[in-house]
Amino acid sequence: MDKFSIQETYRNQTVQYEYWLSDILQIVNQFPDSSLEGNAFYYHNTQNRFHELQPKQMNLMWAGTQVQAKLCEIGFNAGHSALLLLQGCSDKQIQCTLFDIGHHSYTKPCVEYVQSQFPNAQIDYIVGDSIRTMREYITQNPSCCGTYDVVHVDGGHSLECITADFAHATQLVRPGGIVIIDDTNIDYITAAVDQAIQSGNYTELDCFPTVGYQHRILRKC
Repeated sequence: MDKFSIQETYRNQTVQYEYWLSDILQIVNQFPDSSLEGNAFYYHNTQNRFHELQPKQMNLMWAGTQVQAKLCEIGFNAGHSALLLLQGCSDKQIQCTLFDIGHHSYTKPCVEYVQSQFPNAQIDYIVGDSIRTMREYITQNPSCCGTYDVVHVDGGHSLECITADFAHATQLVRPGGIVIIDDTNIDYITAAVDQAIQSGNYTELDCFPTVGYQHRILRKC
């Protein structure tokens, strides 16, 4: 990761990000469940900006530049991370597969908004518990295994869910591809990352250190 280059690119995109963030808040505020779950820009259940998340935002934007053809995100929510990832690969025609449990009324309109901003991405939005929906997706589309360039794991935080999501991400990502594991400030999530590295299946990438809602970025061997 060329951190200086990423910082420059990020600074050049801040006006565009503010435009997107304003539009997303307008969508979220149309619905009663508008507390807005934690994401790459705001504190959990608030619309207050978490400025210390800027390193995380830069990591996600960089990860998007690593997408050649296929991107997967587990846990879309209102699309903040997806915007950063998709901005990184906005110069390519890509397939984007989104898994989300669909608890919030604002999620589907936000998916539609993100699609409108990135016509280069063919977005497939799959609703339901990712433990089930990802298993079904892989069973029904076995040829998709080992084809995704980047998988962002940011769904449920239970041990059962993170274990299943990480296992499914490992099936989907290609050798040399990237898996981003979110919320590694939770002990058992970062332990799962450590175990994946120790198994020899992944190496950890050097990225901007994150605080708050931390994440770690791995490359599949």
